[in-house]
Amino acid sequence: MRKFQSMARLRDLGRLNPARSYRDRHGRRALALAALLDGDDDEVVVRPWDLRLPRTVILAAARSRGLEPVGGTRSLVPRGPWTDPVRFTRSSGEGVR
Repeated sequence: MRKFQSMARLRDLGRLNPARSYRDRHGRRALALAALLDGDDDEVVVRPWDLRLPRTVILAAARSRGLEPVGGTRSLVPRGPWTDPVRFTRSSGEGVR
């Protein structure tokens, strides 16, 4: 009987929107990443497992803010998507198109 009572309570909460909760969760992760990358430091260390974002998303966000991975993109290849922190440095402006 306890199970049915909890279902009634959930029904009373109103309509749950899974798409909205998905956007909210990933929006918070994106905001946390932006806060890390927009700092004044010349070198930024991002831990993908803390943000629960894939390395490709982190790399794209960093490059859009003028950061490049330490050791180039090839340094990201041998590792898995969650194993090691990703280190970025500010590009000096040379070679910018």
